Amino acid sequence: MSDKGFSKRLAQELPRWQQEGWVAAEGAQAILNDIATRQPKLVWASSLALIGALLLGVGVITWFAAHWNEMNKLTKLVLILVSLTASHIAHGFCLTRGALPKLAQGMALLSVLFFGAAIMLIGQIYHIDAHFPDGIAMWAAGGLLTAWLLESQPALVASIALAALWTWNEQFDYRMMNWPLLGYLLLAAVPLLRHEWHIAARGWGALFILWMVGWHAQPWFGGSWESYDHMRLFALQVLGITGCWALAQASEHPFARAVRADFLLAALAGAFVFTFPDFAGHQANPARDLAPWLIALAGTAAIYTAGLLRLTRNSELSTERLRIVIALGIGFALLLAIEVMVPRSGGLLALFWNALFLGMLYWIGDLGIRHGDRAMVNRAFTAFSILVLARYFDTFWTLLDRSLFFMAGGVLLLAGGGWLERSRRSLMHDMADRGQS
Repeated sequence: MSDKGFSKRLAQELPRWQQEGWVAAEGAQAILNDIATRQPKLVWASSLALIGALLLGVGVITWFAAHWNEMNKLTKLVLILVSLTASHIAHGFCLTRGALPKLAQGMALLSVLFFGAAIMLIGQIYHIDAHFPDGIAMWAAGGLLTAWLLESQPALVASIALAALWTWNEQFDYRMMNWPLLGYLLLAAVPLLRHEWHIAARGWGALFILWMVGWHAQPWFGGSWESYDHMRLFALQVLGITGCWALAQASEHPFARAVRADFLLAALAGAFVFTFPDFAGHQANPARDLAPWLIALAGTAAIYTAGLLRLTRNSELSTERLRIVIALGIGFALLLAIEVMVPRSGGLLALFWNALFLGMLYWIGDLGIRHGDRAMVNRAFTAFSILVLARYFDTFWTLLDRSLFFMAGGVLLLAGGGWLERSRRSLMHDMADRGQS
C-alpha cells in the first residue's frame, strides 16, 4: 500500500478505533500528525526539478555539438570543467543556503549528465579509440560515485540505467560476458542498504536479471556447447533467482522488500516456461562431462536451501501448511535438478511442472492473503489465468476447427474471467475485513 493510501485508510479507521476505546482522541490526532510529517510532499516539484535537469543537460550538450568546431582545445576543456564544477556547487548551495532538497537532486542528476558529456567530448578532442561500452561503464561508475557522495537517488537511477546499457552492449551486441558488473552491483548495493531508495532498488533488481539473461547470448553456446546447455543454465538460473527471492521475502529491509517483487516475477516466469511440453523436448543428450553442471547445481542449491530455510523459519504457518511449503520447495528443486541432469523425453516432466506450478500459485496467493499483500494475490491470479490460456492453446489448437477454437476459447475466457474476478474481489474484501478486525 502506498503512503498516501495508508494515511487515507488510517484516517478512516481511527474514528472507529476511538469509539471502541482502543485509541484516545489525543493519540489519534498525534498519529495523523506524525504520518503527515513523514509523507513525501510536492512530488510534482521533484519531477519538475529532474525534468529541468534533463532539459538543461541536453541543452548544454547540443550547444557543445553546435559550436564544437568554433572552439579551440583549451576552451573546450575549460567549458567542460566549468560545467561539472557549477553543477556540484549548485547542488551544495541548494542543500545549505537555499534549503531546496528537490532542486539539489536535480543538480546531482545534471552533474551525471555533464560527466557523460565530458567523457564523450574529451574522447573526441584527443581522438581516443577504445572499446565503446567502456565509455558507458565509466559514465555509470561516475554516476555511482555521485550517488555515493551526494546521497542522490536520481543519480543512482541514472547510473543503473547506464549500467544496463553497458551490459546490453557487452553481452548482446559484442557477445562478451560482463563480469565487472558484479562489482558494480555490490558497490551499488551499499547506498541501497543505507537508504530507502525504492526506485533505485527496483532498477538494481532488474539490472541483475538482465545480466543473467545475457548469459544466453554468449558464444559459449555456439561452437563448443550444445544447445541443451541453454536449458541447463536456465534451470540453474531459475533455481538461483528463486532462492534470492526467498531470502528477500524473509527480510524486512527496504532494499529486500523492493527487489523481491521482480525476483518473484522472474521465478514464476521461469517455472512457467518449463510447463510447456515442447520446451527443449527434441534436444539430444550432449556427450559432455556432467561434473561442472553438478558443481554449479550444488552451489545454486545452497542459495536456494538457505532462502527456503530462512523463509520457513520466519513464517507463522501451521504445521500442515508448513509441510505443504516444504514439499513444494523440495519438488521445485528436484524438477530443476532433473532438467539439469537429464534431457527431456516426452511430456511427463511438463505434467509434473504444471501440477507444481498450480501448487506454487496457491501458496503465493495464500502468502499474500496472510500478509495483506494485494499485489502478491493479484500476481497469483494473473499467473493462473496465463497458465489456463497457455494450456488451452497447447491442447485444442490442433484438435478443433479454428472457428470453434476461438469461439470456445472466448466463452471459456469470459466465464473463467468472471469467476476469477469475483473470487479475487471476495479475497480482497476478506483481506480488508481482516485488516479492520
